[in-house]
Amino acid sequence: MLMKLVSIELIPQLKDNYSYIIKDNLSNDIIIIDPAESELILEKIKNKKLQLKAILLTHHHNDHTAGVSDILKFFNVPVYSPSKNILGTSFEVSDNDEIKTSFINFKVISTKGHTLDHIVFYNQDNGILFSGDTLFRLGCGRVFEGTFQDMHISLKKLEKIDNETLVFCGHEYTLNNLAFLKSTFPEFSVLDEEEKEIKNQLMETNSSIPFNLGKEKAINPFLSSKAIFYEKFKKTKNLNDYEMFSFIRKLKDNF
Repeated sequence: MLMKLVSIELIPQLKDNYSYIIKDNLSNDIIIIDPAESELILEKIKNKKLQLKAILLTHHHNDHTAGVSDILKFFNVPVYSPSKNILGTSFEVSDNDEIKTSFINFKVISTKGHTLDHIVFYNQDNGILFSGDTLFRLGCGRVFEGTFQDMHISLKKLEKIDNETLVFCGHEYTLNNLAFLKSTFPEFSVLDEEEKEIKNQLMETNSSIPFNLGKEKAINPFLSSKAIFYEKFKKTKNLNDYEMFSFIRKLKDNF
């Protein structure tokens, strides 16, 4: 997908993971996000004569980091991650740090919940957010190491980001997330419209990623429950924003 200053290529990994190659449109410089596997990435670098400049990792789970060691056998590049305990890490970064590369910079935002070390990467100039396993299309990450409150706070941080931002997440979970929302909120007709758009995108590109953050704020109750239908749902069940998040996250855990 062509952005203002960079191109982003989705790299399918494992069963339903995504890694990403971010390429400078004026050179062959690239950055890799969350490589779970190395073979396809290394093949693309070789065939296209790309120049790897850095690897960025959102969290320590193996399905986001397992490809790092093999890539480092061929390229001596910095690895930015939230923890020195992640194999291959050169620089540990945390909330509000800035990662500067040869062609693009990223603001680091701490989003603990899925894991205690989880971070996401945001570039305002290109309007892109790499959300790892914090935010998915129509969903959010399962809470493994943090608390529901941690995840709720993290998602509220992402809710403040500009509406025009395109989000690139770590997994293809969209259809499952959609099925959950439709079963939980069957009267919310906008989900039928979203289903058509998602299925068209899947037919055209074989992926539901990226997605628009502004639209997500209007229909993803994990990210924001301000949509009219969700507000009515909260009032019916006498829930505040955090209680609403906890309620639907528990439902989703058992879906």
